Amino acid sequence: MSQPAAWGESPWRVALELERPPLPAHCEVAVVGAGFTGLTAAYTLARRGANVAVFEAAELGSGASGRTGGIVLEGSADGPLPESDACIPALQRILDETALDCDLELPGCWELRHSERDTPLWRDGERNLHVHESVPGGTLDPGKLLAGLATAALDAKTRLYESAAVTQIAGGGPLVLRVCDQDVRADHVVLGLNAYTSSVVSVGEDFHPALTLAMSTEPLAPGTLDAIGLEARRPFYTIDLPYLWGRPLGEDRLIFGGGLAFDVSKRVDRIDLRSQEVALSLARLEDRVRALHPALAQVRIRERWGGPVAFRANRRPILCRHPSLPGLILSGAYAGHGVALSVRVGEILASAILTDRALPGWGEVDWVSESREIG
Repeated sequence: MSQPAAWGESPWRVALELERPPLPAHCEVAVVGAGFTGLTAAYTLARRGANVAVFEAAELGSGASGRTGGIVLEGSADGPLPESDACIPALQRILDETALDCDLELPGCWELRHSERDTPLWRDGERNLHVHESVPGGTLDPGKLLAGLATAALDAKTRLYESAAVTQIAGGGPLVLRVCDQDVRADHVVLGLNAYTSSVVSVGEDFHPALTLAMSTEPLAPGTLDAIGLEARRPFYTIDLPYLWGRPLGEDRLIFGGGLAFDVSKRVDRIDLRSQEVALSLARLEDRVRALHPALAQVRIRERWGGPVAFRANRRPILCRHPSLPGLILSGAYAGHGVALSVRVGEILASAILTDRALPGWGEVDWVSESREIG
């Protein structure tokens, strides 16, 4: 489940070096996956006194949270859902509690639509692209958020292990995780693997992991952001197809993304940006960006990368307990709305563990079969 080098380099860096303590024989809560969801859950649980260990298969930032575009949106891809309709306030609350600076800016986010109206924002292929609506949102630096959440979790006495892949979870009381050829017992397990979820537990056919393709520009000529209509520095995404999203980066750069790459076996780690199909998709994205506006015609690209995402047909996230392993909680499938939502989900599932409360019904999965052992 480690990040292939063939996914390319993103502009985010996680500036945090971790010690590697011995693996525990037992912990109260085992968190699998050190992304926004897992680290928020670990921090929330540990500061309430829980004994928490986090297991990350690769390094911090190698999954979806470290390879996102860093666009902050409210709610889910399916709209506001009970208990997930205040994601941005939840994110701000965590940042305030931990004194975490991740360059959060909330100017709003543009929803764009293709139409034939005059005076478009941009020209996208054969159609004009207009601002349909401005919704709550903004941007942040994912690397800084990850490092800050990890630091907060460590300060709360969480144990955090990199290069510690969980390959199997077995039932019993407590649950047993196979980690680096060792057994770790846990009373509760949080599975925060997003696109990697199906590599550890089957969640049925209605789970679709992929890589979203992205790129960042070199510094643009002075005045370019103003010339292309981004003087307010709002991020954006299209609400119709072909899909395109993007945001300003720093003072004079841009990030654009669009298109998905799939693997027939639903293993995103097998997707290679250097494959002919994916390379052509990236090339089409670059050509598309350069044609949006004359000021972008000669733009140079600094980084090209793929970020793992997952979604279901109804675009609702997964947040539920495993039917035959009730101590195991699954989360993920944020469908591109995961930055603020994943932090809120981390809070929700931590509360469910601490208080034994029910999880929201919208995150349930139609289970095909049940098993006492997964992995």
